[in-house]
Amino acid sequence: MEKICKNIKEESIIYSDCWKGYKTSELENAGFLHGTVNHKYNFVDPDMGVHTQHVERMWGSAKWRNKKQRGRARHHLDSYLIEFIWRQAQAVDGEDCFQSVLKAIAKRFPPKK
Repeated sequence: MEKICKNIKEESIIYSDCWKGYKTSELENAGFLHGTVNHKYNFVDPDMGVHTQHVERMWGSAKWRNKKQRGRARHHLDSYLIEFIWRQAQAVDGEDCFQSVLKAIAKRFPPKK
């Protein structure tokens, strides 16, 4: 709950599966709405339309890339995830990754006049 309250805006809607660790009453008491889907019965909740497909697909992609490269050192996991997120953002923008890096460097370290 501490990490959720620290990192998720109050009154956000949190979608999850029905794992026991996700305590709906605690989430709702903290000011969140909690929609669930029970994967034992459905992939999409028929009443509310709640699903977790997007986040599960994203995690699957992140893990696949890591496995494709024969695994990585666990102590670098944070930086691998940051790289994955950055690459996803570049794909959405449609910009070439190398050009994006050059622009980010130029912005961070502008030429001295």
